[in-house]
Order: sequence, then structure tokens, then C-alpha cells
Amino acid sequence: MAEQDPLALDVEAVLADSEDMDVAEAVAAHMTVLHHWRVRKRGALVGGIRLFRGRVVARRPDKLRNFRRGLREILIDYLGVSENPPVYDEDDFERRFRVPRSVFVRVYQAVKDQPGFIQTIDATGRPRAHPLQKLVAAFRVLAYGESTDRPDEYCRFSRSTVDNAVRDLVYYIADIFGPNYLRQSNAEELTILLKRSAERGVPGCIGSLDCSHWEWRACPKGMQGSFQNRKGRRSTAKETVCDEDLYIWHLFVGCPGSMNDINVMQQSPLYHDITAGLWPPRDRPFTANGVTRTLLYYLTDKIYPNYAFFVQAYANPDTEKKRIFNRLQEALRKDVERLYAA
Repeated sequence: MAEQDPLALDVEAVLADSEDMDVAEAVAAHMTVLHHWRVRKRGALVGGIRLFRGRVVARRPDKLRNFRRGLREILIDYLGVSENPPVYDEDDFERRFRVPRSVFVRVYQAVKDQPGFIQTIDATGRPRAHPLQKLVAAFRVLAYGESTDRPDEYCRFSRSTVDNAVRDLVYYIADIFGPNYLRQSNAEELTILLKRSAERGVPGCIGSLDCSHWEWRACPKGMQGSFQNRKGRRSTAKETVCDEDLYIWHLFVGCPGSMNDINVMQQSPLYHDITAGLWPPRDRPFTANGVTRTLLYYLTDKIYPNYAFFVQAYANPDTEKKRIFNRLQEALRKDVERLYAA
């Protein structure tokens, strides 16, 4: 009879989310895995002959990577084992994974039972790698831009397994968290945004919009020409809208770095929604300089076209009123600049 794996139980205890995780469901899921493990162990022997050998003639033999060793190293380094504190503290964790530990735990709880991450049983009746190992390997590739073959020494995975983990993680994050965080503001949130904008002196403003470049150090050689920006580096352009709290309301990433802000804007779904009349809503009138308007706007820099939904600083302010407006506009537009600096 198979014994319970104390290391796996330590993982669930360390990564338990008191707000979102039901302990009863976790225990039931763990017992289900143990049950399937025992069934496979019993079924592997029929008349004293093993049915599952795990190897095929003329096939490259599997490496003895020792998944448990990789899992234990991760727990000791970043999560702690047997009530012992982890080797690396919160600052080390956030610097190396690019997210706080609490965010990492939320992502783990969201993807651990998804196909590709869930712990399964192999043909020999033994449990495969733990979801935590795949998640750590994927985060290391995304955080450092390193080769998918590099995490093998620490997380004990082949290159193909890490490739699949990275791809699955990106898709799951977009599918699970995207509808909640990367969306247009609802009526209540829009009311709060407009109220705060009016208090700052820009009634009708719903955020600051700008483009930036994300350097792509591992850009394939065949794509380096189209992704080379004006500074001679390979990068990907990203368009962002945020408020004064640096909360991102719109994020469009993927255009080659050779494009400027106008080229990116013309491909942005936000621009298409605005030109099609789908966004922003026209039922929020505001008054500026004694004129009542219904088209809400974004603060931008001078490279963007002079559209009604973009408000820029005056190119050549010739009056004191225009100079005061320029100082206000440029000060508030620094919200999105602070986001890129962060």
C-alpha cells in the first residue's frame, strides 16, 4: 500500500490560500490522487508479470531527474519546509520571479488543476512532477528570458516540458485573469475615474495613454530586422492606458519595435472601439471652459494625431492660460510614464 507523500502535503500547506481555497476540496483531491496511484500499482502486476515497463526498445532512455529532489529544493529555497523559514526572503522572491509571493500563490492556485499542470500518474504507477515545479520553471523563463533548457538543473524538466509549461501558463493567465483585469471600466469604475479627474482639473479624462518598448533580447535572427527600434535594439511595442494609481485599464502588446506610436495606435483594439463608437460611453457629459461635451478623452503626448478623444499640450503656447494648461497636462500625463518607470 502506497504511503502519503509528506513533501506534497507540505506544498499544499505552504501554498494554501485561505481566501480562495477550500480545505475539504484539497483533501478530497489529494485522496483521489492517492487512490489512482494505488489502483495503478495493483494493476501493474498480473500473474507476477509487469505490464508497464516505462521504456521502449530503440528509444532514447529517460533521464533520472528525481522530481522529488527538485520539488524539495524549491520548497527549501522559497517557501520553507517543516515550519522552517525559506532561505530567500520576500525581496529575493520578488526580484527573481518579478512578482510578489502573494501573486505567485494566486497564480499557482489558479493553474495547479489545469491540464498541463495537474499532477498525474505515469505508466509505472508513480506520481509525475508537481505543478509547483512547472510553475517555477515557467516563471524563470519569463522573468529572465533564459532558454527553456536552463531550468532543467533546478526544476528537473526537459526542454519540451518547460516549453509546454511556459505556453500553457501564458494562455491560462490570459484566460483566467484577463477578463477581470484587462477590460474596460464598468459604470461604477468610470464614475470614480471621472470624479477624480475633475478634482485634478481635467474633467472628462479617463486615463493617460502612451507607448513604450519592451526589449526582446532573445529575438530570433530572422525577425531582428522588423523588431529593431530606432535605438538599434530589438523590442516589442506596447500601448498602455492607466490612471493615477497606475492601474492598467488597457494593454496592447505585440507590435514590432520598428513601429512608432501612431502605427501601434492604428492596430490597437482600443482605437478600433473608439472609431466604431463602441467606447467610451457618450452618456457622461462634462463641462470644460463653459462648453458641455460628451466624448471622454485620454491624455497623450504630441506624437498622437489631433483627435477629439486625445488631449495634448499646446505645441507653441503663446498665452499664460495655454502655458498653465501645458504644465497641468504634462504633470498628469506622467502617470503612464511612472508606470513604465516602475
